[in-house]
Amino acid sequence: MAQRDNFYLPDDLYYDRKDHLWARVESGGVRVGLDMFGQKAAGTVAYIKLLPAGKAVAKGRAFGSLEAGKYIGPLKAPVGGRIAEVNPEVLATPRLVNTDPYGAAWFVVIEPNNLEQDLADLAHGPDVQVWLDQEVEDYRSKGLLKEES
Repeated sequence: MAQRDNFYLPDDLYYDRKDHLWARVESGGVRVGLDMFGQKAAGTVAYIKLLPAGKAVAKGRAFGSLEAGKYIGPLKAPVGGRIAEVNPEVLATPRLVNTDPYGAAWFVVIEPNNLEQDLADLAHGPDVQVWLDQEVEDYRSKGLLKEES
């Protein structure tokens, strides 16, 4: 597991370096959520809107939106395909993103149409620790994260 300060990123996931979304490859689809770094940077999540199941979504295009204390903006698909499932729990209780980012707080499951190519653009394996370290330093240098005491 990649870890820096109070951020951790599980090894079995793929990560969108820009939008801080995680992707878990499962039989029949790719489950998508917001990583711990993204949720902490955004603040307390207040509202989530997601496209319905059955909708096509392109990699890098919005499948929904999120409103939090420090962020309002799109949730962009780390892989392209068709939305197979939407998580009703996270819609009803958006704060799950802050309390269980890798469990109950997933957003959608996407049936991918070009999985291998889409995954090639995402951080995975040993790249994740290097990326996390860089993100923490970058956010700190911009004053967006406080130093750990």
